[in-house]
Amino acid sequence: MPTNWGAIAPAFTGRKYMTGQPNKDNTVAFCHNIIHSGALSETMVKKHECIQKNCKYFEKNLENKYWARKESINAAKKMNKHLKLYADKSGAGVKKTTGNLLRVSSSAINADFESMLQFFKELEVYHIYLFYHKGTMEVKYMGGFYGLEIATEKVKEYVHTENVEYVVIANETCSTIGYRVLEKNRNLVEIDLSWGDLYKAIRKQAEEDVLLRMSGTEEVI
Repeated sequence: MPTNWGAIAPAFTGRKYMTGQPNKDNTVAFCHNIIHSGALSETMVKKHECIQKNCKYFEKNLENKYWARKESINAAKKMNKHLKLYADKSGAGVKKTTGNLLRVSSSAINADFESMLQFFKELEVYHIYLFYHKGTMEVKYMGGFYGLEIATEKVKEYVHTENVEYVVIANETCSTIGYRVLEKNRNLVEIDLSWGDLYKAIRKQAEEDVLLRMSGTEEVI
């Protein structure tokens, strides 16, 4: 039978083609085995276990967005796994981090430790600032944390123990997220830090401190 590959795999004499081949949009891979050549859908790849078998006749169709999505999903899963591992090891393993420093205990050294360190080295650091609005604005730096998810969870903890009115999370490029803390239930309401004199001043103070930390001349708040 004819194939959907076009010029990639012309209908050679003696070559057998598999039935039920997908259309072009659903073709995520190709099989070059002479006894059952053809285009493959996602379902067919899973059914034949082409990837698990590391089949030498298997070829990904990189023009199909399936592989980019798959890579993105796998990367997200890997990141979530490492973030969870980081959070779970807050005691004897990987400890709370400040800035670019990562403190660990000797008991945390294991087969996965080197890859974990490399992961955190590449992961963005988010700095947390708590602002107290009592006549004059006071700010308290709470540390740097790897990953926005962890920093945000820490903020939610802090606002229930600290009597603050505003919070800023800033990364190393001085990209900032601002929150107003509701007095009644301590929930966070995101604010536009480019608006109004007060919000602009809060953002400027956080950004200046991030630049100080990056330059190696950080001050203790």
